[in-house]
Amino acid sequence: MIIIPAIDLKKSKVVRLYKGKFEIATSYGLNPEEIVKDFILKGARRIHIVSLLGAKEGKILDQDISVIENMVKMRNLMAPGKCTMQIGGGIRKMNEIKQMFSMGIDYVIIGTAIVLPQILEANFTISDISKAYALADKKFSVEREIPEPDLIDKINDEIKKRVIVSIDVSRTSVALSGWQVVIPIEPSWVISKLAEKNFSSFMITDTSRDGTLYGINIDVFASIIHKVRKLTTKNIEFIIGGGIGSQQDIETILQSNLPVAGIVIGKAIYEQKINLHTIIKKYQT
Repeated sequence: MIIIPAIDLKKSKVVRLYKGKFEIATSYGLNPEEIVKDFILKGARRIHIVSLLGAKEGKILDQDISVIENMVKMRNLMAPGKCTMQIGGGIRKMNEIKQMFSMGIDYVIIGTAIVLPQILEANFTISDISKAYALADKKFSVEREIPEPDLIDKINDEIKKRVIVSIDVSRTSVALSGWQVVIPIEPSWVISKLAEKNFSSFMITDTSRDGTLYGINIDVFASIIHKVRKLTTKNIEFIIGGGIGSQQDIETILQSNLPVAGIVIGKAIYEQKINLHTIIKKYQT
């Protein structure tokens, strides 16, 4: 299991949201490149990066691209070949995937653009989806949310090894478009369908706990993972996050015996509730 510290970008600034709410953001006034340097010095072998406005608007901002490039350069300077980077937030086209790889990003995290087509396969209609977006005061746009409906077909098996599918969970439903829109479909069903299409890495985030420091709700993850195991025999890597506020939460994950390959931790590091170096030394394998 690896400990994956998180860096969330909003207009090139490092922030943390409360339950994914853009209007409740804590800005830390920190330089993203210096955070990468600090995380690497403390032993990080992978760093999680999110473009928040990219997730919300469906495209990573140019100013965030520039910052991400500088973060990759810092990683390359500090730990070439020793620390990987995964990035998500608004990646919805094949050329955007290739752009991230060409910049030196190791893994791309894709949610809406891959998950939404699965929901449509489950007999949800565009009208159903539009109504769900309307409930979130958001207008649904096929061009923005799934600009390449055949994206899954374009992702070959080699690229799939570098794709992490983001499954953002709101209670027993799936959240899309920067967590603003909730679709009543079982997360485990979506994971199993994508696993059958040879996607093998999934990041599950409990949106109700993310950025709260309330502590992890292990039952959310246990329920999904156990259901997935009943639906598919495919070998799946699970990364989880949302609500981790203390070292005890990591102990809870370990004691659960769930097949968790990685834990994403954000706010607890910035608020100094967790010492990154200590937990990496104690728990990272």
